[in-house]
Amino acid sequence: MKKDRLDICLVNSEFIPQRGSGQAVYAEKIARGLAAARHRVTVVTARLPERGRRQSRNLPSAVNIDGMRIVRLPVPVPDPSRWIAFALTAGGYLRRLEAARRFDVIHFLDAHVGYAFRGPFVATLHQSFRQRMRGDCGLPYHSSFSNLVKRSPYYFAARYLEKISVRRASALISVSRATGDEFIRRYKAAPSRVSLVYNGIDTAFFRPVDASSLRRRLKIGNEKIILYVGFSTPRKGLEDLAAALERMNDRNVRLVMVGRWEAGYREKFLARLGKNRHRVIEAGYVPDDQLPAYYSMADLFVLPSLLEGFGFPLVEAMACGTPVVGTTAGSIPEIIGDCGLTVPARDPSALAGAMDRLLSGERLAM
Repeated sequence: MKKDRLDICLVNSEFIPQRGSGQAVYAEKIARGLAAARHRVTVVTARLPERGRRQSRNLPSAVNIDGMRIVRLPVPVPDPSRWIAFALTAGGYLRRLEAARRFDVIHFLDAHVGYAFRGPFVATLHQSFRQRMRGDCGLPYHSSFSNLVKRSPYYFAARYLEKISVRRASALISVSRATGDEFIRRYKAAPSRVSLVYNGIDTAFFRPVDASSLRRRLKIGNEKIILYVGFSTPRKGLEDLAAALERMNDRNVRLVMVGRWEAGYREKFLARLGKNRHRVIEAGYVPDDQLPAYYSMADLFVLPSLLEGFGFPLVEAMACGTPVVGTTAGSIPEIIGDCGLTVPARDPSALAGAMDRLLSGERLAM
């Protein structure tokens, strides 16, 4: 007998108010959508460390937010290995919870987090750790040599755990065809277990709006605007964007950057900017309700990533009528289609040429 309301458990290391990546946005969208459809939603997530408290002795805490029950588990491990400890903690918590309560669906919103759970579950595929290990000219993404040394053991361990998760999952959801193909070819996931479900956005929210007041607030004159939105990590290839600014023919350009930085990476970007630093406006974190104005204000949106499993900002920009430039890495060509241009990753000259081409007024199908 089909149930009108399912009892669903979603598991993700980040959840509101934490939002350090597109995967956290993905988690929030799914949870809110299921709750709006009147399903019973429990979100199991990590709790941020609290200063002055020995978090390892803390118990899980639970609150209700907009019809969702949010359970936060103490995970006293710093990044980048925090998710590994979270997976262990969440796996144990779910085993204990299921002894008294049986969920209709347990969904790990990032596949590699499911390695410590042995019951049936669904998992979402975003990007593989094999890709992350090789994404920066055959090396793991890094902002410096010391950062590379720090990241390498983590990536090797993570890839092994990710294989366990993929093997144990009852079903897999891929957010793009490119991502699904990666796990089928490299992780031997059976094609019958992988379903393609593109991420969606609210096109009633992301749409062209009047951005004149935002332009005045940022004190931008008649310059053309290139926009970047995202959590800035070495995976985003922003040092190539910095180099591309120097190579552009159009000098009447400002780069507006929205989002937070991973520690240490901003310095690498600024060093590559050199004398062009005055052409960059760092807006920092921007509330969701302001994002359509930023996209609408821009003459083009750029995402110079070395890898994307989907790329929410690409779709958000296109929904606001803004042409986009991206790389040929991961899912980006699949998502952009004919609404923008793609260039090889790690090619600042090609990136500069594509941005010049769109800023010159060339029309693209939108």
